[in-house]
Amino acid sequence: MQSLKSFTVVSLAAILAYFEPVHNVLAAVLLLFALNFLFGLLAGIVVNGEKFSFRKAFVCIREVSVFLLILATVFFVGDHLGARGESLQAVSTIAYALVYFYAVNICKNLRELFPQSKPISYLYYLLSIEVLCKLPLLNNYLKAGNHDAHLA
Repeated sequence: MQSLKSFTVVSLAAILAYFEPVHNVLAAVLLLFALNFLFGLLAGIVVNGEKFSFRKAFVCIREVSVFLLILATVFFVGDHLGARGESLQAVSTIAYALVYFYAVNICKNLRELFPQSKPISYLYYLLSIEVLCKLPLLNNYLKAGNHDAHLA
């Protein structure tokens, strides 16, 4: 039993050491997930009168798990193809997209929680509308409606 425990600890330590170059990105995504979950939960309970839903919570956890798996896979594949620098750039690009969508959703939930707050309303407006003017491809994608994923 002790050898199984030792093997598990050593294996986990090796995996964590391998992904050390992207640990900041993974931690940032987890932090944004936690904030998104917390403010979404508060907005649902306080503003919409909803009760806690394990189904919605597990959907949210499943989404962040998929995002983390995608980030780890991109790094792993790029590293094994001998393109570590490029894989780090790809991971960063994906992470910036996740940061954007999480930030918009967090601001939307904050706006629901604090409807009288002009700074929060402006920040939400800035992120959700004005950024799209600077990113025409994202704007076209969102207007086309051919996306199935959403952040809850």
